[in-house]
Amino acid sequence: MNAVVEFSPEKAWQAAIANLEMDMSRAVFSTWVKPTHLVEFSDDTFVIGCMNSYGREWLENRLTTTLQRFLMGVMNRGVKVRFVVCDQEIDDGDDLTQEVDPDQEDSQDSPIELNIHYSSIRNYLIEPSRVVRLPVYYLRWLPYVGSQIIFLIMALWQEYYLASGGKARKGSCKVAVRAERICQWAGISRAQFFRLLQPGSSLGWFARKIDTDHEVDKRSGRAKKSSNKYELFESPLTPGDAEDLKTFLLAHGIQDSPQSALQLAINANPKDILHYPARLPQEEFDKMIPHYHTFQDVIRELIGHRLDGELGTLADQLADRLLGQGDFILVTWYFLRNWLPVLGTDAAMFVLVLRNLCYFNDETGEIRDAVWIEGGYQAIANRLGINNARVVANWLPAWIERGKRKDELSDRTVDEFSRRQRLQDLLALFVERIDHRINSEGSYSWKFKVQRIDPLTPQHQAIQQAVSSLLVKSESQGVQDELDFWIRNIGNDCSETVNIEPKVVLRLSDLTKDCSETLKGILNDCFATLDPEAKGCFETLLKILKSFKDFPKEKDTSSTQDTSILLNDPTSQSVAVVTDSSGNWSLDKLLARADKKNRQALLDQEKNALPFVSWIIHGASQPNIQNPYSLAIAKLKENPRIGAGGASERLAELQPRNLARLIEQSFTFYSPTDQNWRRLFAEVKRDRIRLLADALGLVLDFEEAPGWMSN
Repeated sequence: MNAVVEFSPEKAWQAAIANLEMDMSRAVFSTWVKPTHLVEFSDDTFVIGCMNSYGREWLENRLTTTLQRFLMGVMNRGVKVRFVVCDQEIDDGDDLTQEVDPDQEDSQDSPIELNIHYSSIRNYLIEPSRVVRLPVYYLRWLPYVGSQIIFLIMALWQEYYLASGGKARKGSCKVAVRAERICQWAGISRAQFFRLLQPGSSLGWFARKIDTDHEVDKRSGRAKKSSNKYELFESPLTPGDAEDLKTFLLAHGIQDSPQSALQLAINANPKDILHYPARLPQEEFDKMIPHYHTFQDVIRELIGHRLDGELGTLADQLADRLLGQGDFILVTWYFLRNWLPVLGTDAAMFVLVLRNLCYFNDETGEIRDAVWIEGGYQAIANRLGINNARVVANWLPAWIERGKRKDELSDRTVDEFSRRQRLQDLLALFVERIDHRINSEGSYSWKFKVQRIDPLTPQHQAIQQAVSSLLVKSESQGVQDELDFWIRNIGNDCSETVNIEPKVVLRLSDLTKDCSETLKGILNDCFATLDPEAKGCFETLLKILKSFKDFPKEKDTSSTQDTSILLNDPTSQSVAVVTDSSGNWSLDKLLARADKKNRQALLDQEKNALPFVSWIIHGASQPNIQNPYSLAIAKLKENPRIGAGGASERLAELQPRNLARLIEQSFTFYSPTDQNWRRLFAEVKRDRIRLLADALGLVLDFEEAPGWMSN
């Protein structure tokens, strides 16, 4: 004997919602179904609350029969479904008259979606608000450890912050990060990364490896070696600054009066304590074992005991003053990901050092973007921790030609000159040497003009020019609306590639096959300016175009949608309500609004949905037919499996997404080029085309756009 599972009305409605969510695209479900709720169940009727009358009408026309059929099966008895607008038809007494506290409403768990509207194509590419913080004090470490270590420690901290996600700490501060991502931030290879992690490397001043233990593998149940673990040190003090601080405090009597000495140091000018721009390492520095040292450690060693109370507070204040806590160089993600790998760590750090010397005075409006570096190339090399000053000289064009080159050069020399020239050309986008002077000792000083904002890479500059030219030409030649529609409907996989020999060829012709000749020419001119073999070139161009196009309604771009329908088809969410999992017409879904008797009869007699669709198309094209949906049912009852024939039947044979696209085109810039469509709908008013969309159950993105009813 089988037990009968009884569902409460609430659970039955929840089951119905879950069933609809599986059958619909995420966008349609979220827009129409998710906001509904069960108001009451009485007299075998589910009363469903909607947000507004438009939503009620949509649900009544498309889902009443489907929901009633499902709920009858769940409840095991006959039930009805009625949709109401909550604030108009339901009276719950005083509850509806209570004022809602906006702050309380905002505190609910519903997420808030944020998007960025960029002011220019350049800013879209650079994303200037995405930055990584480089403590200014780390520049004092450059003579000791070099640029590569500084970029690496900055990358480690960046990954730590990203992995922690801004969440409050719960006991341990540990997070798990991937080596590949750290390498991307630091502009180094994986091999370089693990070489720098070896014991005894300069990274030991900023981090240390923790002994690896063992853990139980959740899959096999066996013991395994756990992941490599490292501890990051916060605010380490350079060895030279440690010596300078110790010398100053001893000279001012810290051992006799610690409070007085520390207060004096806090009030002193930092340059009276530390060497600037940085103290060079002593000769025996390379023999030192890297270890973590702080301002507090120096003071504790001089006093001879742990700091507490007032001494601890004074030590923290002195550390904040000398370390410049809160002073950061903001380095864009764009610089780290696009420029650091091509400039190299030393040249990239040279740019950041010069930028740190620039400033903006918000009182006077003065921008200082020209700076002097005293001491010539050797001073720059010392500041960056580079042993050979000629390395710096090779970054910049020769100021004075010192003789002629040999007429014949080896291949190796030619390659080296080419490499230097490329680096000089790239670095010139950031730094220009504009003046020099010679002091009394005969050493040079250089004046540099500094670009404070990141320039675009050559590839991104080409993309920016291509997009700008495309927009200008389309506007001047009167095809802006057509371009907007093309952008809106271009697929996400439009850069599909085919491998021919070792060369990758983009199938660009597929992108313009449905365009007018004018737009096709403009697009092809745009594509011709780009490098087809450049990684991500066309994807970036199309993302820019989509970002700068404002649509009446945002499309859902979640990866959880049905990819079998979404593939190369932005109109998929228009047709998902009436198609099967393969994207073809579903007769069962099309007949959801028919009465039970007619619905069952047509499902029994028809092999597919094409005749039904063809009669709806025919009815919509005839101004004297008021209800194409009823016409289709009547015609098929008279002549089973016989469609309307002609252009109507040929249109019905199109994929639903393609027919939806024709309908959308009719509401935008020009009549579709499809000959069958033109034969039926060239002279038809738009309200008949809208009637066709409704009869087919299509959800179109421009339904709420102003002016769609006009001819």
